[in-house]
Amino acid sequence: MLAKKRIIILFAVMWLVACVSEAPADDQFVEETAVALIQVHRDPDVPPLPFPDNPDPNQCGIPTAWGDDGTAWLTGLYDGELVQPKVFLYDSHSRLSIAAEAPHGAQVQIILYQQNPVLDYYLVKIEGAPKPNEGWVPGPFLSFEPVTELEDLPND
Repeated sequence: MLAKKRIIILFAVMWLVACVSEAPADDQFVEETAVALIQVHRDPDVPPLPFPDNPDPNQCGIPTAWGDDGTAWLTGLYDGELVQPKVFLYDSHSRLSIAAEAPHGAQVQIILYQQNPVLDYYLVKIEGAPKPNEGWVPGPFLSFEPVTELEDLPND
């Protein structure tokens, strides 16, 4: 009877090792699947970004508390061009929906920071705005220095 138990345990261990040692999933397939799932669930009013986003949201970092002075300003400028006069704050780094919005130049307080492979995100609260007044903003739309008012920008 003891010999049968050993054989059963041996076969169970061999099966487990065979399952664990299978070839890993194709990373590109996993990445493309994650992106496709997000795009299917994304609200249609969420605009595309003018800069590269994180290819696989599952690879993104863990949000951390900002700490000291979190004063910053929203900027709708990218690459010297006004791309968002109203800067959108999103529900998460996946940008499934718009959680809030504020004009270019609005002062915000940074609550959390999320370091990611390609594009970092910040959870911010819009100073003095009624709720909803919090959301995640992509790094290029955040400035640590006061930004130029829209009426002071040169006309292109």
